[in-house]
Amino acid sequence: MASTKVLGPSSRSTSPRNSTSSSTSSLGSKDSKASTTRSSDGASSPTAKSGRSASPEKPKSPKESKGDAKQKNLAAIKTGKGKRDGKDTEDFFAMIPCGTPYAKLASLKDCAGDQEALTELLIQKLQCCFPVCDFKTDKGMSEKEGKRYTLLEIIAYWPGEKNDAQKTKSNPRIASGAGRSDVEDPLSASAGTESEGQLSWRGGGTLIGNVVELVKRNAFRSLMHRDRTPMDLLDGDDDEPLLEPTWPHLELVYELLLKVVQSKEIDFPSAQAGGMDKSFVTKLIDLIESDDPREREVLKTLITKIYSKLSNLRSSIRRAIQAFCQRAANNEDGECPQCGLSELLEVFGARIVGSFQTPLRKEHRDVLTDVLLPLYKLDHLSFFHSQLKDVVRAFCKKDSGLCKSVAVGLLRYWPQCASSKQTIFIGELEDMIHQMPSADFKSIGPSVAKRLSACVVCPHSEVAEKALNVWRHSPTVRSTVASCRDDMPLIVSALYSNVTQAWASNVMSKTLEVLKNFMDADRELFDSCSSKHRKQADEAEKREAVRVHRWHVLRAMHDKLHGSDRVPDSPKSATSRTPTGRPQLDLNEDVPLKPDASCAFALCWDWSSTPSIEQLALQALLVNTDGKIVDAVHSRNLTAFQSAVRLTARAPAHNMCNACCGTIWVSLDLLPMDVAMVLCMVTSATGVPLASVASHMVLNVDFSGNVCLGEISTDVPSAAKMGCLGVLRRQDWSNWTLVPKADWTKQAWHFMDFPDLPGKFIKEMLPMVSKRHRAQASFVAMTKGSVADCPVFPPAGVNKRVFVGLGWDWYSTDETSSVNVALVLFSADGQHVATISAEDCSIKGAFHTGDGALSAGVFLELDSLPEEVAVAFLVAHIPDSEINFGMVQQPHSTVIDATGKELLRYFMPEDRKKASRYNGLIATRLFWNEFHGRWSVQALGHYCTGLSWDKSQTEMVSLLAMPPSNLQTLLLEDEDSVTRGDHRSTTAASSTSQSVIMSL
Repeated sequence: MASTKVLGPSSRSTSPRNSTSSSTSSLGSKDSKASTTRSSDGASSPTAKSGRSASPEKPKSPKESKGDAKQKNLAAIKTGKGKRDGKDTEDFFAMIPCGTPYAKLASLKDCAGDQEALTELLIQKLQCCFPVCDFKTDKGMSEKEGKRYTLLEIIAYWPGEKNDAQKTKSNPRIASGAGRSDVEDPLSASAGTESEGQLSWRGGGTLIGNVVELVKRNAFRSLMHRDRTPMDLLDGDDDEPLLEPTWPHLELVYELLLKVVQSKEIDFPSAQAGGMDKSFVTKLIDLIESDDPREREVLKTLITKIYSKLSNLRSSIRRAIQAFCQRAANNEDGECPQCGLSELLEVFGARIVGSFQTPLRKEHRDVLTDVLLPLYKLDHLSFFHSQLKDVVRAFCKKDSGLCKSVAVGLLRYWPQCASSKQTIFIGELEDMIHQMPSADFKSIGPSVAKRLSACVVCPHSEVAEKALNVWRHSPTVRSTVASCRDDMPLIVSALYSNVTQAWASNVMSKTLEVLKNFMDADRELFDSCSSKHRKQADEAEKREAVRVHRWHVLRAMHDKLHGSDRVPDSPKSATSRTPTGRPQLDLNEDVPLKPDASCAFALCWDWSSTPSIEQLALQALLVNTDGKIVDAVHSRNLTAFQSAVRLTARAPAHNMCNACCGTIWVSLDLLPMDVAMVLCMVTSATGVPLASVASHMVLNVDFSGNVCLGEISTDVPSAAKMGCLGVLRRQDWSNWTLVPKADWTKQAWHFMDFPDLPGKFIKEMLPMVSKRHRAQASFVAMTKGSVADCPVFPPAGVNKRVFVGLGWDWYSTDETSSVNVALVLFSADGQHVATISAEDCSIKGAFHTGDGALSAGVFLELDSLPEEVAVAFLVAHIPDSEINFGMVQQPHSTVIDATGKELLRYFMPEDRKKASRYNGLIATRLFWNEFHGRWSVQALGHYCTGLSWDKSQTEMVSLLAMPPSNLQTLLLEDEDSVTRGDHRSTTAASSTSQSVIMSL
């Protein structure tokens, strides 16, 4: 039990039965006032003539007569000394507070010798306990105590109790919680002289009916559940269960029902006449979902006893348990029972499965395959795995042919990402392999070998060790060799990969042992597989050497063409140039802005020598309150946050420079509240030093396109490749300021590669950000058409692998539903190069995670892709024509770098009506930008037809030829030509907002 049961009198002082003088408080006194007090309480039963003050024949000592009988009763019940007799039984009635309905009935002690009167009084007391007390408040404490002591009295005098020893055995709660007297009660002894059958069930149907009605009134209720997060379910340990507040009464009600069920005279006709029918046991089983572990334990005992005593109700109990398990496995009505499964499975395995006769009937086999095995797919399997394993083993002991069905079910519900569940599944699969006949293993051997091969190379050491332990068993190795000869190359390759790549010493040693076992099982076959593996490894090494050689040649050509200059240690200060008459904005001085205005940044410059193909790029980085770069506007991503920030081709009306690369517009009142900063950056579009392209760089700042705010002019250092010219900082919910800056770096020409420069201003402008904070980009607010650039990793050090994946959820659960995720590779002219899927992953440096229930993706080394690959589409298809994306909830794509940081995330907008017409989804595309020399990712969210990726190639090719800007929508263009609030939608490709160099 989770907590100590309260069975004796409460520690709370009970109110006296009356307000008379202290002479009435002595329960042992024979004073006439006691009987007067009892008669004034309204006892109408003729059996209550002696009143509550009636005492045994044993005379009391003067010391006892002076003391308070109630305090002595409390002490006796708490200490538990002596034997229980009629005197202590009478004490339950003596503790009932005065003024309650329970005090108006007579004591059961007074009519213990009269069977008819006892039965009639038991029925009255049971009916008096029908109302349920409200334990949510402290009101009515006397009624609550009165009901509790009345139930204790009923249990003590329930028909069928012969002697004290039998009371103690059948009622351990009372025996442990109340005091006993050394003197036996003559009334109790006389009550035991009659046969149990004569006393127990005289009017038994009425007694059973009232007990059943008492259970219905008090136990059948709406259950309360503690809110649990998904992490609480995965922990497998419920440290803080929600205890039932009515348990002081509910425990005694269940104990009374248990006495009825345990009686020798009860049979199905009498139980059914009293209301203990199929509907009753079904509702009783549903109560096992209670969060209170004490109630679940009592219900488990009750269900077991009912199943043993009442054979006519066994089929109903089995069906109710099966329905409960099916509801848990299928998430019926969107809810899954979080409690009760372990108790019901324990009943099922210990009592029900053992009663099945062999050979098992088909309906019993179906219970295992259709009801019990689907429970393995639940996330909180650890809550009830021990009981579920016992039930499955009990079935397999009855029929060894079921081992194959269990193994097939485990392979069907195999977890893709949860390592803790994978170790459980491998252990279960190993037990089934050892028990099943060899003929059955031959049919499922290939599937088992493929699954174990994938687990052997798992980075999680526990999963790999568990899988290797299966093949450390020599008979299993021999069966695998005999049944899986075609799959032996896959097994041997996986083991050799562990030898070279495993990081755990235990995995390494066990891999060598398993290799020896396969070698001993069939030396000729093993040698053939080993030679095939070496040949494949040699070819892979040759391809890698060719790739590395080509890279070194290209790097040497680049170094020869572009020499490296040195940026001065201290950057030059901004020069004071006012050729247009505009005010010069001082560096690092706050300039207040209007709350409802739009701020326009136009970057202009003079050609350093002669116009060239290299150009400058103007960018705006949006930073949230946590210091993360959540979006960026540049030449490949022209809009962000529903056009709150956008890049257009407008140039200043008055300017002395001869070139401009467009204007960044920032509508301050349209920005979300979590955006705290906007950094205005300038970079080289191709990575060459800025000074080789521009001189006398000027950033013109306007209000709404026609009100001049000023200029930020500066000379560019010779080797600088990136710089920050201005910062917009939020002061409060509506006020912003502009801080002019002129800071440069030669480390990189893209903020994704060198976030230290933006991070410097983030730590300076946001006081809530830690000084150790390192700026990072996490584009989690992408919209359709948005483009995010991937970082260019350094040649040595950091791994260049990224994860490109897709996640989703289901509006309604269908265990047959699946989503196939693949990465389709194309060349620049639209020719299909390869496809990375769960079935085919032949590209070097690529690894597919496998089809998952709610997510799947590809680990990809971008530099290892074939040279002809220019575009890659991440697609998802539902192969079942009867199911479409209208049933899929919130599909989203994500890209994660090698360090585990999420670079971007794109959530599809909810449009079930449109999605219900398609079985395919083109989520994102990765494309190589030759001009900028990096990979970029664009959010597509394009639904397509076809049940597989090869049937959607036509739509992918049409998207391949479409420029990224064609999918981007501008809701606002130039402020001087578009009225605020006029959200005219236009694609960036059709507008004049291309970020290109123009001569003024």
